[in-house]
Amino acid sequence: MKTLSFSEKERVCEYSFLKNGPYWHVATPGATTEIIFTCPDEFRFGMTLMAESALSCNLRVYNFELMSNHLHLIVSADKQQCMDFLAYYRKRLIRYAHENERTLNLSSFVCEPLKIDTLDSLRNNISYVSRNGFVVNSAYTPYSYPWGAGHLYFLPDSYPLGAVLYNSLSRDRKRLLTHSRTLLLPDSYTVRDGYITPESFVDYHTGMSFFRDAHHYFYSITKKFESYAEFSSRFSDMVTLTDEEMYAAAASLSRNRYNMDKPLTLNNSDKIQLAKTLHFEYNASNSQIQRILKLGKETVSGLFPEAR
Repeated sequence: MKTLSFSEKERVCEYSFLKNGPYWHVATPGATTEIIFTCPDEFRFGMTLMAESALSCNLRVYNFELMSNHLHLIVSADKQQCMDFLAYYRKRLIRYAHENERTLNLSSFVCEPLKIDTLDSLRNNISYVSRNGFVVNSAYTPYSYPWGAGHLYFLPDSYPLGAVLYNSLSRDRKRLLTHSRTLLLPDSYTVRDGYITPESFVDYHTGMSFFRDAHHYFYSITKKFESYAEFSSRFSDMVTLTDEEMYAAAASLSRNRYNMDKPLTLNNSDKIQLAKTLHFEYNASNSQIQRILKLGKETVSGLFPEAR
């Protein structure tokens, strides 16, 4: 098989981008929403509800991730379909919580879907979604976080193993799974570990076609971290970068601004200026700034009193 050149691969990606769409990033705010998913069973319901809601609202899903108090979703659809999806998902979450004797205030579980107009932006948005789980929790990698679809990208198609067809389940088992009357789902939908599998409804093959190859995707989720700070601010995500990534950003800023390779060697005044940049432009948490710049808690809290 002929190996495509860089420009040929890029043309294939452009063709796929132009063929599909319009594209949207649906992201509910994590900073202002209470905890929704408190245990694995609740995440399992959230995964099944994602499949149900996407199908009901006719969304073509390329990637998604559920976090404890918000979600990210990359889709092809009309804007109204995105809004319908949010309303449907929110309504079912509230009903599910009520069934389990919980009261959820999801008044902030709303957003203005972000239109994605370029191929490069689509790549960055897909990659940003895949990063969320492992950035928040160091126990995960982009390929091990279970509550999403990022782990489907550029891995062998072995996921159907261990799964059973949804339509092969009994009526009672379906109701237990969906917490609703029996849903009519496509014959191809499968169940594994107590929820509808993301490979049942996520078009990750098309999602992968937006990247030149596996190396390009891996670079996007691990090496372009500075480009995700704007996303985090826009979506009110609590965490943008891992400590290692934040330190790399701080070192780069220190080198470019002060000609110092190590941020810790800066004087206190320069550290404070760097702290402001990390906070306002890179969404660094107070605790990250304390760890990376070795500034005291009182100093950092005084700079950013409302920050986490």
